Amino acid sequence: MAKKLLLVGGGHSNALVLKHWCRHPLADVELTLVSDVRQTPYSGMLPGYLAGFYSYGESHIDLAPLCASAGAIFVQDKAIAVNPEQNLLTTAEGRQLSFDCLSLDIGSTPFIDDIVGAEYGIPAKPVPQFLTAWLALLENIDQNRPKKVTLAIAGGGAGGVELAFNLQARLAKLFPAMGLDMQIWQRGAILLPHHSVQGRKLIERLLVKQNIAVLLNHPVTSIEPEFSPDDNPLTCYKLWSNDHWQSVNAVFLVTQASPAPWLAQSGLSLDSRGFVSVKPTLQSYSHGHIFAAGDVANMIDHPRPKAGVFAVRQGKPLFENLQHYLSHQTLKTFVPQSKYLSLLGTRDGRAIALWGPWASYGHCWWRLKDYIDRQFMAGFSA
Repeated sequence: MAKKLLLVGGGHSNALVLKHWCRHPLADVELTLVSDVRQTPYSGMLPGYLAGFYSYGESHIDLAPLCASAGAIFVQDKAIAVNPEQNLLTTAEGRQLSFDCLSLDIGSTPFIDDIVGAEYGIPAKPVPQFLTAWLALLENIDQNRPKKVTLAIAGGGAGGVELAFNLQARLAKLFPAMGLDMQIWQRGAILLPHHSVQGRKLIERLLVKQNIAVLLNHPVTSIEPEFSPDDNPLTCYKLWSNDHWQSVNAVFLVTQASPAPWLAQSGLSLDSRGFVSVKPTLQSYSHGHIFAAGDVANMIDHPRPKAGVFAVRQGKPLFENLQHYLSHQTLKTFVPQSKYLSLLGTRDGRAIALWGPWASYGHCWWRLKDYIDRQFMAGFSA
């Protein structure tokens, strides 16, 4: 009887498992992917898509033909529960899918539970809902042609900074005569707290140059609708940080990552924030037949930031260990790099390069980033 391998979520790691499976399939294994979306975004190109540098197709992986090439079943549905004792996955549409081995790669969403009125904000994830809200905002601006738009980004990490640069680029290109006030609201006293002093100083200079305001020690505590003045036909909101507020037209939430709430009832071993605790083999600490990668996983022995680069790096070792597990072979350990090159695209065909304490900025880094990202995506169409 064929063993059942269930890939849950179409994140980078699981997509790479499918890519490698196309070349090296395993006999007597029934492979299934469950994903709530068919088009899964590639995080490296998503900011460039927002800025207008890439098309939707260039920045997304179509999971259906990828599954077909791998001989896998594609189920477009959302996972809502897993029972690792009974080996059952439950989906939003009521499916009960059995498995012998499962790989979880469902990503994360911004933590917004401490923001009153968070439903008025636009979370950066899930990406499809974010893109829908962003395109609706662009259409609203196009129809009403306000003299000025004020946008706020809650979160001063790398994701929030890159989003600010690229949203500004898109709006400046589409509406060059419109005034734009772009703001980053950062909870803490410094921007990009997980990056070097040199990197922070470089990015702060670029933000000043691009007229992007940074409000430090400004945690977003509340969002509430506000009556729109006559000179601004767009919807307005009061954005509060404790007892201080400003009027904005949209709030993008790029706060600390949080896991899917249903994991808390899964019985899997979780860390203090609710992410799946995994070994260096990417196996769950509590259930060896459950693997996890990408944002949903926390490598307890080698903790790393929630970044797409690590999900990509986990792809091949995840593929190898899934096959080794199903073949009763010894699993390999994976140690993620402690330093990694971070490339943040900006609005002008240049990029910021960050490596440990070192930082640089220029056209060459954009060309490198573009090359790396296009090579990555080309691997899914070969």
